[in-house]
Amino acid sequence: MAKNVYRVKGNFKSFLFILAVVITGGFLVYTQQLVAHLQDQSRDFLRFKVKVFEENISNEEITDLNFFFNNVIQTADYPSIYADAQMVPQFWRNIGIPQSNGQQIDPDTLAMVARLMEEFEKVNPPIPITYQGMILGYYIYGESAIIKKLRWLPVIEIIVVGMFILIGYAGFHSIKKSEERLIWVGMAKETAHQLGTPLSSLMGWVEYLKLSPSQLEKVLPEVRKDLQRLEVITNRFSQIGSLPDLKPENLGEIILETAQYFQSRIPQKNGKVQLFTELDPGISKVNLNRDLFSWVLENLVKNGLDALENEGGTITISSGMLGDAQVFIDVKDTGKGIAGSAKKDLFKPGFSTKKRGWGLGLSLAKRIVEDYHGGKLTLKETQVGTGSTFRIALKIS
Repeated sequence: MAKNVYRVKGNFKSFLFILAVVITGGFLVYTQQLVAHLQDQSRDFLRFKVKVFEENISNEEITDLNFFFNNVIQTADYPSIYADAQMVPQFWRNIGIPQSNGQQIDPDTLAMVARLMEEFEKVNPPIPITYQGMILGYYIYGESAIIKKLRWLPVIEIIVVGMFILIGYAGFHSIKKSEERLIWVGMAKETAHQLGTPLSSLMGWVEYLKLSPSQLEKVLPEVRKDLQRLEVITNRFSQIGSLPDLKPENLGEIILETAQYFQSRIPQKNGKVQLFTELDPGISKVNLNRDLFSWVLENLVKNGLDALENEGGTITISSGMLGDAQVFIDVKDTGKGIAGSAKKDLFKPGFSTKKRGWGLGLSLAKRIVEDYHGGKLTLKETQVGTGSTFRIALKIS
């Protein structure tokens, strides 16, 4: 059982990792496709402008081709350079280098523009400007600001997703560690509590025999009961975390044994507490682990006793059929009930409405019923000031 749980956790982590890779990969592919689409659009648009420029070179009405070049071709927001037929830069725009404004170009400036031109050529092939079959020059352009930003988008996405994954992992890891700590503390307290009752009883019998050695024969059956109780407790803890041994058991018999165990141990401080059983005699045997399932019933009864808060009331354990394939066991108390805010955390390790509770009883009971017996443990109904009913549903053998 424990191995299956860890295997499921491992598979879930692998699934999350694969999902993150797929999502990130999807973003990368989509962004690259978007960048390629924008580049194609830019290239087509520039070719159209160059074509318009070529068609108007011979137009006598256009006397200033430089004006036409600057206002028709170079109105785009991307960096661009116009070079003559020998690939010598003549005009440029949006490259971070001041324009020559008709003056002779400084050699250092020309070298810087030429280096940028080479970088642009790696991204986009130069667009030739022709007239009557003769190449007049070349239009070389780089990526627009928006395309450059889009190229950084996948990196930003990966960083953001990675940060969220790290934060999420750290958060879940912290929650897991906190739950583990609560479980260990709770198990230690539950162990002490479980062992405390029979050990205290045995110590009492020892003291009694010191004072009345002649009562040995009378005391031995009670000592034997306490030793049997210790054996049951040992068996319970030894089976937690391992695959339990399930076999057909008489459900009614286990319920009656639990009720009888509590009959002589129910505190009667400020009010009378009564424990009733309402069993369906027609229920067939159910696949159970006797020790673990009786532990579940004990935890539910103890929960009911805590809910009564020494005010008196009743606890009823009932059983019956749920259709043809399931049986139910209800543990109902007439205690204080459970507030709405506490319902969602009721079965979480460490949650308790008691000042000194360790919050393990219901969590442990749910684990035993659902993970070990394949059943369901739920809060069937509750009302503040009226009481609560917990229901166990199990498959029939």
